[in-house]
Amino acid sequence: MADDKLVYDVGAHKGEDTEFYLKKGFQVVAIEAVPEFCALLEQRFAEWVRGGQLKILNIAVSKSAGSADFYINETRSVWGTVNLDWVERNKSLGAGQTRKINVETRPLVDIFNQYGVPRYCKIDIEGNDVDALRSLVGYKDLPLYISIESEKSNWKSLIVEFLTLRELGYSRYKIVDQSLVNLHETPRPAREGNYCDHSFQDGSSGLFGDELPGAWLALPEAIEAYRNIFLGYALNGDTGMFKGQSSNFPPAAWYDTHAAR
Repeated sequence: MADDKLVYDVGAHKGEDTEFYLKKGFQVVAIEAVPEFCALLEQRFAEWVRGGQLKILNIAVSKSAGSADFYINETRSVWGTVNLDWVERNKSLGAGQTRKINVETRPLVDIFNQYGVPRYCKIDIEGNDVDALRSLVGYKDLPLYISIESEKSNWKSLIVEFLTLRELGYSRYKIVDQSLVNLHETPRPAREGNYCDHSFQDGSSGLFGDELPGAWLALPEAIEAYRNIFLGYALNGDTGMFKGQSSNFPPAAWYDTHAAR
């Protein structure tokens, strides 16, 4: 059974989301592949680590237990990945030099078995979000809420994401523009955990669960919403037709899909 006081931050990076979850009073499992960032998390959140509210796991979530090469992007640290296709994608987008390290890997289901099933699980692991989800298929207990960074240029991959979420029993969805997360305001009274005053920085995932703005969508409505997102990305995305040519077009952002059971 999911623990209403537990949240997972899968792809914790430098703690942009971990801080918010801790401030709201949740027990947090932060999962990060890069050892330097884990050390930073240990230092930044030392009080919470000592108090047992935060556990930091220096691993990469993958299909199976073992080890894998992890590619750290020296220019855009958030682009670290074990996915070689994403390494090539990042190069095509002008990413800087990468540094390869070897990291321990574990499937998400194994981590649930050891540390418990959270109320909410944020997944942002640069190209391997669906692998994390797939390891949960057939698992009896799942988070009430889960989120992934969604595909925005390959329609077939997007549909696979939604089919996987549906297979896991998620039936309601919200599509969140991550470029607008800094406009999120924590509701008062709180609808998730404790109230806290918090400013969301660029790169964070923002609100979750019952505090997310907007209405929950059924599956067909959520897929329909992505039609316009794909069109916007084709026009003004990283390699879009009008990229950088006119401020009349809103910049194409990246989006998170939040799902609820």
